[in-house]
Amino acid sequence: EFYPAYGHPLEAHWKSTTGTTGWTSGFFPGVLWNLFAYNNSSDGLRRAMDVTAPTAPFANKTDTHDVGFVIMSGYGNAYRLLRRDEYLNIMVTAARSLITRYSSTVRCIRSWNSQEGFLVIIDNMMNLELLFEVANLTNDQTFYDIAWSHANRTMYEHIRTDNSSYHVVEYNETDGSVIRKYTAQGYADWSTWARGQSWAVYGFTVAYRYTKHQPFLDKAIGAANYFLARLPSDTDLVPYWDFDTPYNSTLVYQPRDTSAAAIFASGLLELSQYAPTLDVRDRFWTRAKAIVDQLSSPTYLISGNKDYKLPALLANGTQGPYPKAVYDVALPYGDYYLTQAVIRLAESVPSGGSREDHHLNLLKLCFFLIVSYNFC
Repeated sequence: EFYPAYGHPLEAHWKSTTGTTGWTSGFFPGVLWNLFAYNNSSDGLRRAMDVTAPTAPFANKTDTHDVGFVIMSGYGNAYRLLRRDEYLNIMVTAARSLITRYSSTVRCIRSWNSQEGFLVIIDNMMNLELLFEVANLTNDQTFYDIAWSHANRTMYEHIRTDNSSYHVVEYNETDGSVIRKYTAQGYADWSTWARGQSWAVYGFTVAYRYTKHQPFLDKAIGAANYFLARLPSDTDLVPYWDFDTPYNSTLVYQPRDTSAAAIFASGLLELSQYAPTLDVRDRFWTRAKAIVDQLSSPTYLISGNKDYKLPALLANGTQGPYPKAVYDVALPYGDYYLTQAVIRLAESVPSGGSREDHHLNLLKLCFFLIVSYNFC
């Protein structure tokens, strides 16, 4: 079996990983579960189950924090939709694996393995949903406490006073103190990596969903307002890969990151539900919809360019850092969070708003693309 890692739009095949080795292996199953949530077809269910099954052994991995990404995108969605005990058991196994990486001294879950220092990346906020959800489903407070502790420490150390975010914080494993703050995928240590900012918005929104801890909501709103304020313009809503590169880099060309936009839009739609006023709620919902509109236009869709061959939804994803890592590519997490955002749009309306059908057409397009390509 193989699963999408990234893909060049002009090529017919994705660069791939396996169901048990790559951190992106849960996103293609997640797209299929999003499609099943939309069309509830028996064929869609079969495909989602078949593609998810090979990722089950990832739940036993203790050498990576990505167990949350992989298992929640696939099995988390599967359990939410089907409520099968075997899916819950895999989620519990994954949660137990993830908490082996927790340090009570640092008060965080280790992200990357390193010979020196205890490294935590802002992306790790996304793995907390696994712990919070399993805590709810099993009434095991340990999972909740570890997730809360990680979110709380991250809130103080990763989020700057202007609500932008650091990518990496290195802690002293012996006493828990901060050694340094830097980037591994952004432009500079002081800059704001766009996808990292979207992880922050989404992650603190999820943390608030489960805890109702007001500071988490405040950080999510602050980070969202920062993201919106740093977009290229009021009508140009897909960010450059790092918010600071257009003004500081000597490289003339700066790629966008559609995955950052998709993650942010999906997170912002949920965040709008928790907004303190109707005005803020409507502003967040309207901005999220506008971003999805732009992502689902010919400018960014693979299907919008007749020369593109890759069976994917979004082009113009940037892995980071540019130009060292791949850019202007399809990224499976971009497709996953875009389809999730479309589902959330279909299920929600702002005050005085109405549902629109053109986003559902995007899901239909996604379905036809996927069934035409044998990923597994």
